[in-house]
Amino acid sequence: MLFSEELKQNATPILSAIEDHPFVQGIATGTLPKEALTFYVGQDFNYLNAFIKVYAAAVEKCRDRSDMAIFNEQINFILNSEIHPHHVFCNVAGVPYESLQHAVQAPMTYLYNEHMYNAARTGDLIDIVAAMLPCPWTYFEIANKLIAEGKNNDANVFKDWIDFYGSIADDTDANLSDRFFALIDREAANYNAARLAVIERRFMRSCELEWDFWEQAYRQQDWQFTPAKNLRQDQVIQH
Repeated sequence: MLFSEELKQNATPILSAIEDHPFVQGIATGTLPKEALTFYVGQDFNYLNAFIKVYAAAVEKCRDRSDMAIFNEQINFILNSEIHPHHVFCNVAGVPYESLQHAVQAPMTYLYNEHMYNAARTGDLIDIVAAMLPCPWTYFEIANKLIAEGKNNDANVFKDWIDFYGSIADDTDANLSDRFFALIDREAANYNAARLAVIERRFMRSCELEWDFWEQAYRQQDWQFTPAKNLRQDQVIQH
């Protein structure tokens, strides 16, 4: 079995839990609280800023330009295209997007970002990809499951969100998950079983953190003893 297939097989229960999560089910039915939507956007904006930085770190660990091009494409995608699903949530919530771009990292956002930064600081290219891959993989799977169920109908206020993440297989970002899984399989040949176990752990933790991210937004789980209103964005560790 390919290493990528092993990763997907082991992560399937987490993917199923994500697809069944009440936030994702709210996207399916077109009904989510304003508070959940705005909390999600504020935290995802923060998370994607970290994602861009980790993509840049991945470029430093690439050995050839074809790999560099993948990460360069994705940086451009986040900066210029992935603002659209944020706008969808903001429009539904009736909140200006700009007002949500200075949120302090909530606990799970902080943990997820640090998890990715750790892969960049201490790992090889395969470690970075393993830590980052669950995000595009699970979103692609979520959207295409919803499309298969006909949830992207005109009556659903989140239709554009579903179509956005389901349609990325039809443009220049086509099959990003497949490209990253192929990269992992290529690089996995250079590592022994013990090292691959570490890489798998990074992947599985990111999968679980994806579930945690949805849960955090749905419940608006913030710091309990250091409220965000008492923090400044510049107090958050920057990388």
